[in-house]
Amino acid sequence: MSLLDDFPAAWRTDVTVTGPVHRTPDGYLAAPGTPVVVRGCLVAPSASAAPGLTDPAASEAPETSAALYAPPGAQIHHRDTVTIPPGHPLTGAWAVEAPPAPWPLGLVVALTRR
Repeated sequence: MSLLDDFPAAWRTDVTVTGPVHRTPDGYLAAPGTPVVVRGCLVAPSASAAPGLTDPAASEAPETSAALYAPPGAQIHHRDTVTIPPGHPLTGAWAVEAPPAPWPLGLVVALTRR
């Protein structure tokens, strides 16, 4: 059980994490590993443009960065792809831009839209 479980269910989502495509020691492209489902994550926009916030062009612009808060033990690494399922406001494929950082409730992960 995690403190993340105390957040409303509508705020939590399961995400799918796929390892990055990488090169083998011989220089060949190797496919990513088997996708892993991380349950009970929180995903939120990580940046906001305050100027012109009520301007329709700004308020309808898609988010390009987000923060993923994952429970302890989540297997998420730099350069992985995180897929947020349909139905979530930030649905789609996101790239892990930096090594995840520990925080008291698990990991915080910087994401950029792919």
